[in-house]
Amino acid sequence: MGPLRSPQQDDVDRAQWVIEPFWRKLNSFFLFPLQRKPLLYALVLSLCAYMLMWGLLIGLVVAVGLLLAISRHAFKIAAYASHGVLDSNDYDDYPCDADLKVLPWKFFGVLLVHGFLIGMLARVSPGLAALGDLLSSFLIPATLMVLITSGSLRAAINPFMLLGTMGAIGLPYGLLCLFLFLLMQGVPMAFALLVTVMPQALLAPLLAFVVIYFNGVIAAMIGYVMYQNHAALGITPDKAPQAEAGAPVVDPQTALAQRRDAQVAQLVQNGDMNAALAEAREWQRSEPDSLADQRRYHRVLKLSDKAGELARHAQSYIALLLQKQRSSDALEVWGSCYKRDKGFRLKEARHTLALAQTAWKRMQLPHTLALLHGFEKAYAGSDLVPQALELTVRVLKQGANKPDQAVRVFMRMKIRYPAHACTQEAAWILRDELPGAAQAPGAPA
Repeated sequence: MGPLRSPQQDDVDRAQWVIEPFWRKLNSFFLFPLQRKPLLYALVLSLCAYMLMWGLLIGLVVAVGLLLAISRHAFKIAAYASHGVLDSNDYDDYPCDADLKVLPWKFFGVLLVHGFLIGMLARVSPGLAALGDLLSSFLIPATLMVLITSGSLRAAINPFMLLGTMGAIGLPYGLLCLFLFLLMQGVPMAFALLVTVMPQALLAPLLAFVVIYFNGVIAAMIGYVMYQNHAALGITPDKAPQAEAGAPVVDPQTALAQRRDAQVAQLVQNGDMNAALAEAREWQRSEPDSLADQRRYHRVLKLSDKAGELARHAQSYIALLLQKQRSSDALEVWGSCYKRDKGFRLKEARHTLALAQTAWKRMQLPHTLALLHGFEKAYAGSDLVPQALELTVRVLKQGANKPDQAVRVFMRMKIRYPAHACTQEAAWILRDELPGAAQAPGAPA
């Protein structure tokens, strides 16, 4: 089964990876939509574009369907690329956990918010509207990255999340925006060329193919930039980078993990779930500190009907992820269990509070409140109860805009922990609702 790994081995291995900057991989981005699977997908959608000419109503329905399909495909490409899966033939071996189907709708919501703000600026001054439009374009790549990593509309319009993402990438973010701007200019240029040289009967599918192609290039580039900065963005890659000559830059343990991934994936594709579970279970038992083996077993359990085992394994897996400072991944694992069982709860109060803090930072309010719900009863006697109650007050007041409920939580804090610093902090948060609270000691976190 290979030698046991230390808890820090995965992080050390990834820290030693040499990932080329994206501006040296431009050829691979332009070639990605021409890989077999993306190419077949683009050809099928392009043929569907013929139906745009079948009347106004049918054409409108087809246009919306094509835009949705193209957007979902682009999010899928970027999500896989962000985990280092740059070959579409490997998609089946590395199932993506993110629920990508709803991301296009959330991105549309972001565009509506941007449009509303730009419209308000236009009422003040055309110059401000132009500046707002430029700022919106500059924020779009970061918005897509936040959507892919968090799946949250609130996070995608949170300026602090966007600034944090841009800061994690650094100066190359500006270069990325420049390349994306040039790619976007390629679409109308291709349109102008095709209109002059191609028969009218072929224009609709050819124009659709151009849109799909450039969207694929853009998605591959954005995903690769996320992969290049995976540590700063809280992403756990599935694959190591490839060397110039094509040989993987991986250590023996990483290569072993990839072989095990492929072996289990093949069993799943063959419909032999019992064998896949048995293999993955044995590996995670023999190497309890290996993130790769624990992640593999978790993913196979998600595909099975063993909800009880999924919840049991998640307890130790989440603890391991938090130990290795992978709080975003831990929150995702908790979410997969919570979807199946709304009563799922971690055994450790500190783990629950850590996930709630992570969910709050990512502006995932439903998850934050679900984690905090019943905290003081489930972990009665824990020293972390005041912190959890303070966070509950903060989320209800500042996030959910439910000050009345926040005040009720605060009143329980005042009775149980009258002199606690968290109670004073909660009073400051509710300074507008509590007379005299503005003079309470404490400052906003």
